Amino acid sequence: MNKITYHPKDELLSSHANGDLPESLAVAISLHCELCPQCQKKLDAITNRLASKTWDSTGSKEEKDANEKAIDSDGFDSMLANIMALEIEPTHLAPEPVYTLFIDDKEYQLPYILHRYDNLKWNHLGAVSRTRLNEEQDTRSNLLHIKPGGEIPHHTHKGFELTLLLDGSFEDESGHYQKGDFIWLDASNSHSPKTSEGCLCYTVQNAPLYFKQGLSKLFNPIGNLLY
Repeated sequence: MNKITYHPKDELLSSHANGDLPESLAVAISLHCELCPQCQKKLDAITNRLASKTWDSTGSKEEKDANEKAIDSDGFDSMLANIMALEIEPTHLAPEPVYTLFIDDKEYQLPYILHRYDNLKWNHLGAVSRTRLNEEQDTRSNLLHIKPGGEIPHHTHKGFELTLLLDGSFEDESGHYQKGDFIWLDASNSHSPKTSEGCLCYTVQNAPLYFKQGLSKLFNPIGNLLY
C-alpha cells in the first residue's frame, strides 16, 4: 500500500465531524478517510470527543444517576443473560460496496460514496477530461481525469483548489502525489501538474484556474472547463 503524505488539517476534520462543511468538502474528507486509516482514526477520536461533550452537557445529575441505576437494574441483567444464552449462528459479512467508473477505456474501483453522482457528462480537452459532480454557489466539485503523459499548463488559483488523488499519481514543482493524497492550494501557489501513468482526482474549487506564464496564457478563455 502506498504511503499517503498529504492530509487534511485537524480543523477540517473537526468541522466535518461537526457537520459544518458543504457537501463538496464533506465528500472530500469522507473519501480521504476511507483511503487513509491515520485520518480515519483521528476523525473517530474527534467524533467520540464531541459525543462525550454532548452527553456531558445534557441532562441533570439526577437524570444521569437515574439512567445509571436503570442500566444496573435486575431487568437489564436478566435481558443480557438471555441474549448471551442464545445460540450463535455463523455470520458472513458482505464485502464493502465499491463504485465502478469507466473513463477513457479504463476501469476504476472507487469509494462507494461517489455512487450518488450519476449520469456523468465528461468534457474533454486533449489529455484532460472533467465531469461536474456538485455546484454550491461558487464552489464546484468535479472528477478530473488525466491520461498518461498528460499535463495541465502552469497556472495559479483565484480561490482555493482541493485535489484528492483517487487513483494513479502526478507531480508538480512541489512534490510527487499518490493515491489518497489531499492537496490544498490557494492563490499563493502556482504549478503545472503532469502525470506519467495517468490519474483520477476529486477536485473542489471556488474560482477558475488562471494561466499566467508564456503561451499558457492562451488557455485563460477556457479556464472554466477545468472549474
